[in-house]
Amino acid sequence: MLVLNRLGFAYPSAPDQLFCFDLAVGRGQTIIIEGRSGIGKSTLLNLIAGFLTPTGGTMTWHGNDLITMPPASRPLSIIFQENNLFNHLDCARNIALGLRPSLTLSDTEWQAIDEVMDELSILSLASRKPEQISGGQQQRVALARALIRAKWQERHLLLFDEPFSALDPETRLETIEVVKQLISRHAMAAVMVSHNPEDAELLDAEVMQL
Repeated sequence: MLVLNRLGFAYPSAPDQLFCFDLAVGRGQTIIIEGRSGIGKSTLLNLIAGFLTPTGGTMTWHGNDLITMPPASRPLSIIFQENNLFNHLDCARNIALGLRPSLTLSDTEWQAIDEVMDELSILSLASRKPEQISGGQQQRVALARALIRAKWQERHLLLFDEPFSALDPETRLETIEVVKQLISRHAMAAVMVSHNPEDAELLDAEVMQL
C-alpha cells in the first residue's frame, strides 16, 4: 500500500502556497485525482515519483520510506499522455527499456516481452516503430513497458498523467478496459490524474478531489 501522510511541498517561486497531501491506495486499487488547474495534481505525481522533494510529512510503500529513495529505485512506473516512446526504436525495444536501458536482454527476458505484448494484443507490432502505429497502440506499448517492469522489477505502483485524453473515443474505451484488467490481474496500485469524470466509473476507481 502507498500511504502519504501530510506530505507537504512548496515551490521556491511561491513559498506561501503550501501543498499538503494525504493518500492511501492498495494493490488492485485505483485512485483518480481530480481538481482545477494549479491545485497540485501533477505536483502530487511528481512527489510520488521523486522528481520533487517534499518539505514535510511521510510517504511509504508497504511500510518502506520512499522519500529517501532515489527516483530510479522507486517501485513504480509512470505513463504520460505522450507515452514517452523513442521513435528510433521499434516497439519491442521500447518495451525492453523497461527492463534494461542497455537493451542487452537474455532470451528469457525477450520471451517475457513477447508474452506481455501478446497479452495486450500488440505482438504483431513488435518490429514497427511508434510513428508507424496509432495513438491507442502507442499507449499499449507504454503500458507493456510498465507491466514488464512490474513483473520483473517489483514495480507494482503505476502513475498515470492524463493517459487517455489524446485518444479517440473508441480507442479510449478499449485502452481503459485493458488498464482496468491489468491493474486487477497483476494486483497493481494506480494513481491517475484525469479531467474526465467517466474514467472513475469505467475503472471502478475511487475519486480524490484536490
